[in-house]
Amino acid sequence: MTVLAFDLDGTLSDPAQGITTSINYALENLRVSTIAPHNLTQYIGPPLSRTFAQLLNTENEAVISQAVALYRERYRTIGYTENILYPGIPDLLKELTNQGHRLYVVTAKPTDIAQAVIDYFALRPYFIDVWGCRLDRNKAELLRNIQEQEHTDLWMIGDRASDMAAGQGFTRCLGVLWGYGSLAELEQAGADALIHTPSELLKLI
Repeated sequence: MTVLAFDLDGTLSDPAQGITTSINYALENLRVSTIAPHNLTQYIGPPLSRTFAQLLNTENEAVISQAVALYRERYRTIGYTENILYPGIPDLLKELTNQGHRLYVVTAKPTDIAQAVIDYFALRPYFIDVWGCRLDRNKAELLRNIQEQEHTDLWMIGDRASDMAAGQGFTRCLGVLWGYGSLAELEQAGADALIHTPSELLKLI
């Protein structure tokens, strides 16, 4: 039995439409020029505060917080449904559960939004719990809490460098290549293995 922590965006589902449209919703309401969606996919995965600090070229916490609040205003109502499961994910989760592995979601999203996405896709039965971040709790802390709770090996599975960084110090960090992180990004971030398809991930575990 292995404990597996899955990132959400770019790992379980492709949230591009909802995220890029909600980013532009925030920019528009801040009276800042919107950005072509294909130029915003690089921001899928990292924390929103970092994203808006870069997009707005500011370190002003009040401005960043306002941008995040505007983003979530749209994402909470409709953006989370503008989302597509990657092919093979339901079968992967079902088989891992059948094999006795214990699955968690660990994401930079707030917990309530992450749970809404998981419920939208009817994936909740496969997971022990869905854990999101907040200002005083990052992914590494979530993983540490899971490991302390489970008392066994823990693998972090994600598509971005931030996932690999969070998983350093745990048993293994697996980078998936169907999301938004490149091979070079994941290799440089120290991924223990790179996975091309959900079926390949199943064979490795």
